[in-house]
Amino acid sequence: MKTVVFEIIRFVCVALTVVLIVSYAMKNKVSNADIKDVTEAVTAQINTENMQQADNQMIKRLYGINPEDYEGCVLYYPNTNMDAEELLIVKLSDVSQQSDLLTAAEKRIDTQKKTFDGYGVEQFALLTDNSVIQASGNYFLLVVSKTSDKAKSAFLGAL
Repeated sequence: MKTVVFEIIRFVCVALTVVLIVSYAMKNKVSNADIKDVTEAVTAQINTENMQQADNQMIKRLYGINPEDYEGCVLYYPNTNMDAEELLIVKLSDVSQQSDLLTAAEKRIDTQKKTFDGYGVEQFALLTDNSVIQASGNYFLLVVSKTSDKAKSAFLGAL
């Protein structure tokens, strides 16, 4: 009886190890997709009418990152300070850059929430309920949009 229990425990441990290894490998899967194609897939799912594309200086100002440290970086940000919709897509040079981008993205969302807290009810709700931060291998996405789930699906599908 003890032998059967030990065999079952051993099987479960091996199975969990395989699942963890596969999930880690999938998370850090490097994509050869062109950032232009990924951006087109995502922007087809959100309304960019009230956004403008940022230059490198604006990316540095809003996120504190240097776009030249990455293979590609695209930011659409609000035309006015009264909007909260935003899109950031980054093609990383190395998957180790994910944590820096995650920190920068979370800081940006927190800054925006503080800006709209107390008076920009719709914008605050959008930032709270419709913001997505997604790292997938050598790509990173931040999207704040009413259709952020569709944008995330398009992002993952384009990789």
